[in-house]
Amino acid sequence: MFASYVPEIADLIGSRQKYGGEYKGEHGKKHIVVCGYITYESVSHFLQDFLHEDREDVDVEVVFLHRVPPDLELEGLFKRHFTKVEFFTGTVMDSIDLSRVKVDEADACLVLANKYSSDPDAEDAANIMRVISIKNYSSDIRVIVQLMQYHNKACALAFVFSQ
Repeated sequence: MFASYVPEIADLIGSRQKYGGEYKGEHGKKHIVVCGYITYESVSHFLQDFLHEDREDVDVEVVFLHRVPPDLELEGLFKRHFTKVEFFTGTVMDSIDLSRVKVDEADACLVLANKYSSDPDAEDAANIMRVISIKNYSSDIRVIVQLMQYHNKACALAFVFSQ
C-alpha cells in the first residue's frame, strides 16, 4: 500500500520550493531580517561582523530575504552557518513575503546597499522604497538601511518621522 503513494510523495517534495515556506524560529529566540543587495561578498562581510565572537549577544538568527535563489558559493556560505542563518526567496515589496519571514516579530530589519552601484542615487531610492514597504507592513520594526549618498539620508528620515 505504501508503494502506491511513493509517486505522489515524490511529486509533493519535488514541487516544494527550496527556499519557499516560512520562517519558524524557536519561541523566544531573536531574529533579524536582512534584505537588499544579497551577494556572497556582502553576506560574508555582514556575517563576519554580526556573528563575531567579541559581540555580546550573538544568539540571534539571521533571516535573509532575496528575490533570487543563492548561487552555489552563497549557498555554501549559508550551509556553513546553518545554525544561525536561513534564506528565503521573496521580496520586501510583497507583504506575503514579509509575513513568511516574520518581519513583524523580528528585532530589526537590515537593508544592504550595493556599494559598487554605478548609480548610487538609484540604489538609495530602491533601498528607501524597501524601507517604506517594511514600515508600511510593520511600523514598529527597527530598520537599519545602508545609503550610498549622504544627501539621501534626509529622504529616509523624512519618511520615518512622518509615520
